Amino acid sequence: MVDYKVTVSTAGALHASTFNNVFMKLVGTDGESDSEKLIEETAFLGGVAVGAVSKFTISCPVSIGELLLIEIQKQSFLWLISDDWFPAKVEVQSPEGNAYTFPIYRWITDSEVHRFREGKALRVFDETHQLCKLDREQELRMREEVYCWDVYAEGIPHTIKADNTSSLPPEVRFSFTKKMEFRFNLLTRVTELKLQGYYDNKKNWDDIDDINHVFWSKRTAISGTVLSR
Repeated sequence: MVDYKVTVSTAGALHASTFNNVFMKLVGTDGESDSEKLIEETAFLGGVAVGAVSKFTISCPVSIGELLLIEIQKQSFLWLISDDWFPAKVEVQSPEGNAYTFPIYRWITDSEVHRFREGKALRVFDETHQLCKLDREQELRMREEVYCWDVYAEGIPHTIKADNTSSLPPEVRFSFTKKMEFRFNLLTRVTELKLQGYYDNKKNWDDIDDINHVFWSKRTAISGTVLSR
């Protein structure tokens, strides 16, 4: 038996963790491993915690050669519903002493098998293994379907084709933390404007100094510099 030492890093962002079970398979030039469950001892009811660096071992009867890609699958834990997970990267130490890094930085939201290539930043024509070529082609086709232009109105720049923000891939949406920050700032500014009588005021400003009376509680280094010019 040969052992592959695997380290899985979960992002530290809010809600990056998951209660679901995570399984991983290694795929190499000479074969592949069995799908092994990632066990995170510090997480409640299994799953993976925010910012966790989980280390475990995947054993194979013989060496599977140079690692090409990994397969990750997330499955619901017992009665718990599926929840999202945001892994940052996976690092693998082979029995031959080679180190492989698989960048992920992507939300995994379903129970499908997701493949990630080793982070060598190869160009298309540099790919030599047929499996990697096929995986790259599938990824490009998927991205062409997801990220495409749409005509909102003639004469203006095109927009991304999407029904709404929820229909976009999770990794290009604003995070939960950023959404809450936007909503808090909006509520604070609207309340401030109402208290000062500017919210429904339709009169023109007579002087640039009037701006100093608006948004008085939101002061930053940049806004101070702009106002002083």
